[in-house]
Amino acid sequence: IEPMYQYSLTWFMNLFIQAIKDSEPATDLEVRLKNLDEYFTYFLYKMVCRSLFEKDKLLFSFLLATRIKRAENILSDAELKFLLTGGVAVGTLDDNPFHSWLSEKSWGEITRMSDLEPCKGFRDEFAQNELQWREMFESAEPYTYEFPGRWKECHPFTRLLIIRCIRPDKIVPAVMLFVAKEMGQRFIEPPPFDLAACYGDSNPCSPLIFVLSAGADPNASLFKLADENGFGETMKIVSLGQGQGPKAAKYVEESYKTGGWVVLQNCHVYGSWMTTLERICEEFKPETAHKNFRLWLTSYPSSVFPVSVLQNGIKMTNEPAKGIRLNVKGSFLADPIGNEEFFNSCKKPAKWKKLSFALCFFHAVIQERKSFGPLGWNIPYEFTMGDLSISVKQTKMMLDEYEEDQFKSLNYLIGECNYGGRVTDDKDRRYLLCVLADFYNPLIFQDDYTFSPSGTYRCAEGDPTQEEIVDFIMAMPLTQMPEIFGLHDNADITKDQQETNYFCDTVLSTETSTASAAGGGGKSGEEVLDELAEEMLTKIPHEFDRERVMKKFPIRFDESMNTVLAQELIRYNALIEAIRSSLSNLRKALKGLIVMSADLEQVVQALNTGKVPALWTKKSYPSLKPLGGYINDFLERLAFLQRWIDDKMPTVYWMPGFFFVHAFMTGGMQNFARKYGLPVDTLNFEHHMMPESDYGKPPEDGIYTYGLFSEASRWNAETQELDESEPKVLFAPMPIIWFLPKEMPAPRLDWKEEEKNAFGAPKSEGFYVSPVYNTSARRGTLSTTGHSTNYVCPIVIPSSKPQSHWIKRGTALLMQLDD
Repeated sequence: IEPMYQYSLTWFMNLFIQAIKDSEPATDLEVRLKNLDEYFTYFLYKMVCRSLFEKDKLLFSFLLATRIKRAENILSDAELKFLLTGGVAVGTLDDNPFHSWLSEKSWGEITRMSDLEPCKGFRDEFAQNELQWREMFESAEPYTYEFPGRWKECHPFTRLLIIRCIRPDKIVPAVMLFVAKEMGQRFIEPPPFDLAACYGDSNPCSPLIFVLSAGADPNASLFKLADENGFGETMKIVSLGQGQGPKAAKYVEESYKTGGWVVLQNCHVYGSWMTTLERICEEFKPETAHKNFRLWLTSYPSSVFPVSVLQNGIKMTNEPAKGIRLNVKGSFLADPIGNEEFFNSCKKPAKWKKLSFALCFFHAVIQERKSFGPLGWNIPYEFTMGDLSISVKQTKMMLDEYEEDQFKSLNYLIGECNYGGRVTDDKDRRYLLCVLADFYNPLIFQDDYTFSPSGTYRCAEGDPTQEEIVDFIMAMPLTQMPEIFGLHDNADITKDQQETNYFCDTVLSTETSTASAAGGGGKSGEEVLDELAEEMLTKIPHEFDRERVMKKFPIRFDESMNTVLAQELIRYNALIEAIRSSLSNLRKALKGLIVMSADLEQVVQALNTGKVPALWTKKSYPSLKPLGGYINDFLERLAFLQRWIDDKMPTVYWMPGFFFVHAFMTGGMQNFARKYGLPVDTLNFEHHMMPESDYGKPPEDGIYTYGLFSEASRWNAETQELDESEPKVLFAPMPIIWFLPKEMPAPRLDWKEEEKNAFGAPKSEGFYVSPVYNTSARRGTLSTTGHSTNYVCPIVIPSSKPQSHWIKRGTALLMQLDD
């Protein structure tokens, strides 16, 4: 999960011996064992928890709970596997009778869950209680909902399975309830960070290791502890880097004998010296070490950090507080704003207080937005206190030195240089500049100016003191709504769904070594795999006969789409070959006819967990779908091409069906250029949203396409413009789009300041330039073609709302969904 999560058996045994000493004694053996069991389980949880990041603490509790239940034979491997993967199936489903509110994916999972022993008959009884289940589906807290019928009394783990099927976005809070019920409330309330306790548990031979995370700084608490224990004056500190090795080794050697503290910071930076550090630590002996000697190390998670040091040391994590309120408070109390002399020395105090508060708020918003995944930022950037610090100093300098307000300069310095210097994706840069303009504009000086539509977030009024501003910050809500980020309320569902995906994938990664593909009906893992491979082989056709196709659709100067088809067939044939050969080799290996290679092992592991094997993804188009969804989508793509080959060129093209969509768009552009004798590099597409759902003949010029989805918005067919998403509907289908080539510049995806109306609200330009991505991950790598592997093109969509509204929403078009 993380390279720093390393624990040795020796360490575990020492904990166990410690627990035998510390647990409550009893004369009755049964009582004594029960005491020891309870004490050790929590003691282990507490000790491991302090070395885990916040995101993995619940995961560890869940692993503890499920391992104990499996050892007691209360929980089967098949149930756990279903919770994490939703079952593996590549067959076609029965029709979903509840399609008005239940997704196809959920219906498929309910069907597969009903094959598990504890859930037999669930699918048939689902229809009888449809109203209650729908109520649960619409509930804000489905994990506390009382299930109808006999499922009211079901086992807590069976509850989890049902929630997985109907409301997968709420698995994480449901898991918390499960752990609390099975293990006790204390297993979901991690003990707070306690440096003194860690020091108390340490000895001179075990280093104390701070595992760092962005924004965390353990120095203040470490210096405080050193002063309390009388080591503040003599503590030696080395920030590791080139040439610092001998100095660090000398300090360790001296303090080992004299009994001081040594702090080696940023071990991850100096990978080449880590073997020396490992050797130094191996030479520590209780007999020769001074009893007061301690070695403190700090490092970001890194694979270069020596495993033996991690296993024998005491690891600690201390993360910065989460949430807008605590983030703003942390920034406001940190240097330089926290420095009273600096804070009170500005020549325009009222403006300065508003701007410094706005900047801290901006810093918090762009950091907390990361929790929404790709909807927030395409690439998660690590903005630091250094970025904030330099921006604060520049703001104060501009206020002190100029009479006029320098918003244009400040927006450029902060948005393009200080923060923007880290931003590598142009769509992210557009968002950064767009949101900065909300905080750094002349309206900020008015007391009634708010940062969010509800008016909950604003600057403190008048000319408050530093203490008054801190009190004002602490009066803000503890948890924030998506509106402060400019996101739709549905963004919370996206965020919860991502937490669920992280949780399931991570637990699955710890299970793969022990997971077996045991199926229902007592079949062995090999039999289930063989059946799955056979089923896929019968469905996936053989490669296309390219020679026959080339005779029917020869390469012609006036029809570039024939060239596009020829290139698509080459790509799809390579993928068909990779899938078919790996599946037939897997079947042979399962029968013992050939050796099971490392590649085939990976295929087995992927099929077991319902993932797409790496062997296929190397030859595949971008896709985040699970195995079942991937195979169905792949078959649809092949059917699209087969219809083209058997029949004629489509009148409306299924845009996501192309392996390399850029070639298809270039083909459409080339046809136009050759028809009118224009240079192709002067052309760009104009986009028209079409009112009909199908067209019998192609357009005179350009191409009709369908199949795109809109995230964080929807197309309103009545008003013919972009509109807000429906509640709980994350993705909405787009209409047929006519790509019409024209001699004009390309639509721009950069930010330009919007004109304001009389009330200070931005005016609409009548359109939104939306990026199109292959998958919902949005971030890609730059490929040799010069295209990002994920970004496709910009599309201009009519809208009566200003562009900034949709930029903050994170609105984009996607070629395919994730299920």
